[in-house]
Amino acid sequence: MTDTQSRSAKAWWLPLAALLAFAMLAAACTGSARDDSADNTDSDTAATADSDESTDDAESTDDVELTQTGEVFEFTVQTGVPATSVYHALIVDWGDRINTMSNGRLDADVVPSGAIVGALEILDAVNDGTMEAGFAWSNYWNGKNKAAALFSNPPAGSTGMDQSTSLAWMYDGGGLELYAELYQTEIGVDIIPLPVAPMGPDPFGWFSEVITSVEDVQGLKYRSPPGLPGDSFNKLGMEAIAMPGSEIIPAANSGLIEGAEWISPSDDTALGFQDVWDNYYLQGIHQSTDIGELLLNKSWFEGLPADLQMIIRIAAQATIVDSQNLSITQNAQAVADLQAQGINIWNTPKEFYPEFIGAWNEVAAELEAEDPFFKKVRDSQREYAEAVMPYRLTITELYQTIGETYYPDLVGSDPAG
Repeated sequence: MTDTQSRSAKAWWLPLAALLAFAMLAAACTGSARDDSADNTDSDTAATADSDESTDDAESTDDVELTQTGEVFEFTVQTGVPATSVYHALIVDWGDRINTMSNGRLDADVVPSGAIVGALEILDAVNDGTMEAGFAWSNYWNGKNKAAALFSNPPAGSTGMDQSTSLAWMYDGGGLELYAELYQTEIGVDIIPLPVAPMGPDPFGWFSEVITSVEDVQGLKYRSPPGLPGDSFNKLGMEAIAMPGSEIIPAANSGLIEGAEWISPSDDTALGFQDVWDNYYLQGIHQSTDIGELLLNKSWFEGLPADLQMIIRIAAQATIVDSQNLSITQNAQAVADLQAQGINIWNTPKEFYPEFIGAWNEVAAELEAEDPFFKKVRDSQREYAEAVMPYRLTITELYQTIGETYYPDLVGSDPAG
C-alpha cells in the first residue's frame, strides 16, 4: 500500500471517532445530571460504588474513619491469683481478645492479685468502682452470702452435677439469672457476673504424710477454699483454713498449715507446692466443679455501647473453651512432670466419697433451713440435675469405658493398696 492509500484508509474513521467521543461526553453529562437530581439513597449508593474505584474520594475516607475510630474504653481488671498463675494468663488473653474484637475500643489492663486490693477484696473494689472488673470465684464471698459457692465450686457438684452440667445449668437452667440475683439483690452490689474459667475438678491436695482414711485427717490444719468446701471439711473433722494462693507456701513453711489444695496440677506446680510436699491426691470431691467468674461493675458495663457489651460476653464464653482445653493439656503434662520428679500421685481413698458427701448434705440442709435464697438456688440445681444427670452419666460411662480400654494404666495408685 502506498503512503497516499494509507492516509486515505485512515481518514474515513476520523469523523466516526469524533462522533463516538461526543456521544460518550454527552452520556457522561446526562449521567451526572441524573446523579445530581437523585434522592439520598441513590447518592449513597453512588458514593459507595465510587469508593471501590478510588481511595481518594472524600466521602469514602470519612466512612473508613468512622469505622476505625471511636471512644476507647480503658479499664482495669484485677485477678484473684498471682501473676505466675496460668489463670492470670487466661484473663490476660481474654483482655487481648476483646481488644482485637473491638478494634482497640476496649483496652483492658489486667493486673494480678494484690496489685490494687487483696484477693478477698475484689468484689467490693469492683462494686465501688475502684476497678471496673475482677476475676475470682464466687465462694470468696461466702461471708456475704453462703449461697455464693453454689455458683462456683459447691461440694460434690451441689446436687451431683459435673462441671459441664453445672455450666449447662447456668445457661439453660436459669442459673445465670439466679447468679445475677445473688449479687444484685441478695448481696446488694452493683455487679454483673459471668462464668469465664471452668477449671475443676480440683485435686484433694498436698500432704506430708500418706492419707489412707478419714481418720488420718482428723484435726489436720488444711488450706481449704472458703465457704461451703471449708464448712464441709470442718464437719468431716479437719481444720479448714482459707487463704489466697500467694500465702499458701509461706503458711506451710511456718507450720500454720499441714496440707493444702489450690486449683490444678499445672497451677499448683507453678506456685511450687511440689517443693514443700511429696504426696499429691488428685480426686477432690470438695471441688468436683470449679468455675471462675468475671465480675463487672454493672453501671460501667451498661454504659458501654451495646456491641462492646456483647464482645465482652462472647469473649468470656470463648475463654471457657480456652480454660477447658488448658485443664486437659497442661494438667496432664504437669502430672507427668511431677511423676518424673518423684512426687507420689495417689488416688483419694474411696471412703472419702460417702463420708464427705454426708458431711456436705448436713451443711446444705442446715443452710436451706436458714436461707430461702440458698434453698431456691439448690432447688433449681436439683431440678436440673434430676432432668439431665441420668442421661449424662450414661454417656460419660461410655467415654470412661472406652478410655480404660485404651489406657488401662491410669495415673495415681491407691495409697492402701
